[in-house]
This record gives sequence, structure tokens and C-alpha cells, in this order.
Amino acid sequence: MKKIIAVMFLALVLLPSAALADTIAYKGMDIPGLRVEGYVGWSRVSGQTGQFNVTWNEQETLAAYCADLLTSGVGGRYDVQSLTNFDYDQYENLYQAAWIMENYSPTLVSVDDAYSKYVATAVQASLWTLFDDFKLTGVSGSYSERNYVFSLYHEMMSAASKVDFSTYKFKNDFEYATSGRHQDVLIATPGGAAAPEPGSMLLMGSALLGTVGYLRRRRKAKPKTA
Repeated sequence: MKKIIAVMFLALVLLPSAALADTIAYKGMDIPGLRVEGYVGWSRVSGQTGQFNVTWNEQETLAAYCADLLTSGVGGRYDVQSLTNFDYDQYENLYQAAWIMENYSPTLVSVDDAYSKYVATAVQASLWTLFDDFKLTGVSGSYSERNYVFSLYHEMMSAASKVDFSTYKFKNDFEYATSGRHQDVLIATPGGAAAPEPGSMLLMGSALLGTVGYLRRRRKAKPKTA
């Protein structure tokens, strides 16, 4: 009977967190960008750019961008891993993408609202280049808008390629969220604000069970008064 009670208690502790673990909710475009076109290999592709408005485990994110040009849709169950889980030598493109977001995303740095859509367009085009070998060839908009985005895009790509990630310290936390059904997403969250992993919740549940058991044994061992 005691074992059954312990299992039920553990289930009550873990079920709420398990239901929320690695869930990304899409709430539209935080900063709509311009449409871009280009090539992935020999295939001509195009896409609407912009910064996503998403929550991760009901936690507001600072910025989020698509990391998978060839897949549509955002939201649902994701495998979310911290940037620090990836070796910067082997996954340099991922670190460069996070660096571009941290140093250019309109919600992470000070950007005039009048230019935010152009900056978001350049950020998104850069991330697609890093993740999907996207070759940017065209940008919708006026002549000056196209030139501005292209200029920003080349600036970002050039600057990111020169960063030494063995010494660079990110000011924000970054998570890479992958999904077999929808677009992968690179998200920025406040430093130290990462949501607890299911494994952490399991440890917490075990600790609570241990505490309950200790209190019961202590109560039984307490001498009765006459």
C-alpha cells in the first residue's frame, strides 16, 4: 500500500510539468519582415521573414527565428536543447546564428522601429544561410529597402564568421528547438531563466518523497508520553 501511495504522489508531482515540457506556442509574428528569395542548392525558394512571437513552456521568449526554411508551421512538441549542449567547433553555424540574434535582433538590441522589419529580414536571411545554405538573391520592397537589407545581411554574416566562440560570452540564453513536423526554432531567453527539464522535476519529486518518508519515520520513532 505504501508503494502505491508513493507512486501516486510522484505522478501528481510530475504530471503537470510533463504536460508542459518542451511545448512551444506560436502567437504570430512579433516583427513582420520582408519576403526574400534565393536558392538552396539548385532549388529556387522564397519565404516570408520576421521574428516570431512564441512562448516556451508558457515562458515568454525574448526573440525567436525560424531555423528551417524548407519546413512550414510553428508550434507544438519540440526537443529543446541549450546552446551550451553543442560544441562550438562542430556546430559553429549554430553559434554564429545565436551571435547574430544577440547582436542584431530588434528585441535584443536597440533598433529604431522604422528599421526593425529590415533588420529582422536580414537576421532571418542570415539564419537560413547558416542552417540551410540559403543563397539570398532577392528582397521585396523598394530599391533602398533591398540595398539596406543586403548590406545588413553581408555585415552580419561577415562579423559572425570572425567571432571566437571559445572566449565569447553570450548575454542571453539560447535554445535550439527541433521538431519532426514543423520549423525548427532558435530562441533567446533571459540568462538563467531556462525552464526545468523533466529530469530535474524527477529529482525534485524523489526529494519530496524522501522528505515525506523521513517525517513518517521520525513521527513513528517519537516516544509516547504517559
